[in-house]
Amino acid sequence: MGLTSMVIPTQLKGIPSFLREICEEVNRLRLERSNVDTLKDTWEGHVHKARGEILGINIEDNGEVMYLGKLSPGCRACKDGSWDCVFTTVRCNLNCDFCYSPHTISEDYTGSAFGLTPEEISANYTRTYITGIGFTGGEPFIDAERLFNWIARFKNLCPEKYYWIYTNGLLANEDKIRQLGELGVNEIRFNLAATGYNHPDVLSNLSVAARIIPMVTVEIPAIPKHASILLSSLKNWCALGVRFLNLHELIYEANTDSISMPGANQDIVMTDGHRTGINPESRALTLAVMKTVKDEGLPLSVNDCSLQSKIRQLRGRRRSMAPLVKRAYEKLVGDELYESYCAYCNEAEYFFFYPDSVSRVQLQYPDYQIVRLVRTAPLSVNQKGRWIAFERI
Repeated sequence: MGLTSMVIPTQLKGIPSFLREICEEVNRLRLERSNVDTLKDTWEGHVHKARGEILGINIEDNGEVMYLGKLSPGCRACKDGSWDCVFTTVRCNLNCDFCYSPHTISEDYTGSAFGLTPEEISANYTRTYITGIGFTGGEPFIDAERLFNWIARFKNLCPEKYYWIYTNGLLANEDKIRQLGELGVNEIRFNLAATGYNHPDVLSNLSVAARIIPMVTVEIPAIPKHASILLSSLKNWCALGVRFLNLHELIYEANTDSISMPGANQDIVMTDGHRTGINPESRALTLAVMKTVKDEGLPLSVNDCSLQSKIRQLRGRRRSMAPLVKRAYEKLVGDELYESYCAYCNEAEYFFFYPDSVSRVQLQYPDYQIVRLVRTAPLSVNQKGRWIAFERI
């Protein structure tokens, strides 16, 4: 069967109203064909080059995970889909041109994909597999008291998790860093690209963090036009106590500041229909950083957080969400879609059933109409996914 089938709702006799609505959504929102597979040769070439140029590089899952040195527990949780990202604010004290925080989020939003309060979120954790929690924004230190309050509540509810903070570093002074240490935060991640890579106040705060927080990471996008300043900063960062560097493949997202950022932009359509863009020169910079670290013997682990790696993360997130959003009669297909069937004979008489039961239902209910339904697997408890297939059997 094809992924989608055009069905005219008025031709469906006796169909329940909710099925008619699903059919209309499928007809209205046609899923654009993904072009992710076209990146396969590029990804394989990148992995081959990395393996040949950087002795000791770690390559796992056919290149979906690639790093030099080691991964922090937070990065491991993220790559495995067993992490949650909690927004304590979406307000920020900067306006970075590479930022991909959505403009559509309400300024007063707090919460995560798992709920809106620490109590709701942690309750949902008990129904799935979450090992790490990152706190972000915006800039979380812009409302430091809320940040500390939320961390304390989570630590009380989930003391065994691995905790980290994202910050641009301008507001992360010694007093605040010490409060994070007292709360038991495991890692702090500085986006040094947000302040020009070597802002003196930020580097001072980073140095303090290295004495208090067990792990200090620099997490930035790999911006090709910033290659020179990035490469020249590595030694100083290490001297200040940075031991992990996460380099994101530069992406361009609609309804964010990043969409207007200049540079090479390759259009990507994800398998769930989401459209994004990547800079095809970005991963080459990540390899150049790894090579520099290796050649100069710097005590720095470097993580290639590529689109390929993010796709793996999203698969893991959908798996972790499944116990919360998948219905009993749905089957997870390829980690990204939920498939189910519905049999009906009129508005009031219908039932859903698991895909493997089609033959049995056809024999047992010969007078019923049967339809196959497919929706994208949600990435949040507050989403229902997109209906992308409605097929009469």
